[in-house]
Amino acid sequence: MLKTLGVIDGLLTTDSQRRNVSRMLGGKTVLEWVARQMTDSLQLNGVIVVTDNSDENLFVKTTTPLDVPVFTANTTETLMALCQSLEAFPAEHCVYLGLDWPLIDSPLIDQLVIAAESNPQGEYAAFQFTDDSYSAKGRPVGMFAEWYNVKALHHANRKAVSPIHREYPGMYFLEQATKEALTLVSVPKQFAGTEFRMTLESEEDWETIATIFESIDAGNIHWSHVAALLTHLPHAQVKRPHLQHEPSFS
Repeated sequence: MLKTLGVIDGLLTTDSQRRNVSRMLGGKTVLEWVARQMTDSLQLNGVIVVTDNSDENLFVKTTTPLDVPVFTANTTETLMALCQSLEAFPAEHCVYLGLDWPLIDSPLIDQLVIAAESNPQGEYAAFQFTDDSYSAKGRPVGMFAEWYNVKALHHANRKAVSPIHREYPGMYFLEQATKEALTLVSVPKQFAGTEFRMTLESEEDWETIATIFESIDAGNIHWSHVAALLTHLPHAQVKRPHLQHEPSFS
């Protein structure tokens, strides 16, 4: 059994998502960038991509680097598919992130894993904005992954009934877990107070991310370089009306 497995979400449900992860950045597809940044993590003992068996997502298997296994779930539901993949690739913990996050930075993954494993009661870990707000999906996205205790994740799969919780398991833990079971790590101060376009959801997001890749050494993505560029790109900042404020767990 592995200690910590990286799991990349390849459960793509729209044509827009499929088009975005197939786009080219610095000679590689977005999918390849995400996989490579994950495999560069020092704290992960392996990386897989989980997808479904739809014809529309067959390209995920052919585009993923050959050294990264692809698990095909028999469901499109995130929580169930994640648990199925962890039955096929057993691990104590997992780090989970979206396939449309090309700016993921392996040192931030390592920081999250180290913080999570320092909590003996930990069930869930994520990055948190310093103003105690979260995205609609339960946590900041784009450069920030989630960590799960796999036993707790399987328990959530048995207990969670809300469609939101089954689509975004992180929200289940944020709403249902005890304070002691949560490990929330402050995002770097350069990202605090402002949400930037770091997840591929629109053409504006693509414009921002493409500009960043043109301006940095794509072979050495580092969050500090990205943060410095984002502050000088007016179209990179987005309003945050969808964010909800929660009590601080720190």
